[in-house]
Amino acid sequence: MLALDSPGQVVLFGLASVLLMVFSLWLLSRYQRVTNSHFRHWLRARRGKGMGIAELARRLGIPEIELQNIDVSYHEAFIPKRSGGSRRLLIPNDELKRLQRLILHRLLAKLRTHDAVTGFESGLSIVENALPHVGQAVVIKLDITDFFPTTRPDRVDAYFRRVGWDAECAALLTSLTTHDGGLPQGAPTSPRLSNLINFGLDRAIERFVCDARRGTYTRYADDLTISFPRDYPKRIRGVIQFVARRVRHDGYELNRSKVRILRHHQQQRVTGLVVNGRVNVPRRIRRKLRAIEHRLNSGHSATMTREQLTGWKSLLRMVEQKRP
Repeated sequence: MLALDSPGQVVLFGLASVLLMVFSLWLLSRYQRVTNSHFRHWLRARRGKGMGIAELARRLGIPEIELQNIDVSYHEAFIPKRSGGSRRLLIPNDELKRLQRLILHRLLAKLRTHDAVTGFESGLSIVENALPHVGQAVVIKLDITDFFPTTRPDRVDAYFRRVGWDAECAALLTSLTTHDGGLPQGAPTSPRLSNLINFGLDRAIERFVCDARRGTYTRYADDLTISFPRDYPKRIRGVIQFVARRVRHDGYELNRSKVRILRHHQQQRVTGLVVNGRVNVPRRIRRKLRAIEHRLNSGHSATMTREQLTGWKSLLRMVEQKRP
């Protein structure tokens, strides 16, 4: 038993014990984050072991030689943004697009994403993204800059290794699903891959926001939404700072110009839907849709086609059906 001869030694021993415990907890959390608590599986992935090209070709239903010699090329297209400006898309050639759809449906579809993710997930929509934030005291809206283009190929490669492919297969799958240093916005595989790859990011934010601070977190592609039942300004600042650091860890940056903090006395919108009292399409849009429908039914021209109006009415019905 160690003899402590003075109060100073007692204090130093106590401080050293606390520091050792904190370091041990950090080391454990680091181990769990890096290995996902499966050391042998992590080590195999790091060594490039796993399923090979023959198994990949079998699952995709494509001859190995064809799989390894596919033409990987894209063409640019631009579509207008609702907020103004245009969005750049990279559209794969027909042969590559067909293969990417096979990868999506046969390899990626059954893999697990985080429960907080609602964008591009089967059976989920902007309504499911908005519902958890209904009636909250404060809603924080955050946006990741250039989300798809800054999802790096090395993260894609590491993910494919983690789910069981060997180094050669992971490199091939990465070359088939990334372009110009990121996920091509316009490829069928990009939305699903972005959700799968960012499981760790979503888990870290959820633990920080929900487990420790009783908040709510959802993500729809590059839109992150966090809400709290009570308004604590210091907590809000701390959460934004944490998220900024955490997304930077994965190679992203928050778009500071799009940070929004919405209190209950303001109109709180989440992925375009109002969540103050109950989830709904904004009143201004509902009025506009009624006016457009009246004009079309009266035989006059309107700012929307009949097909566009039908799409909006489908959204209204979906919101009503999914609303508690």
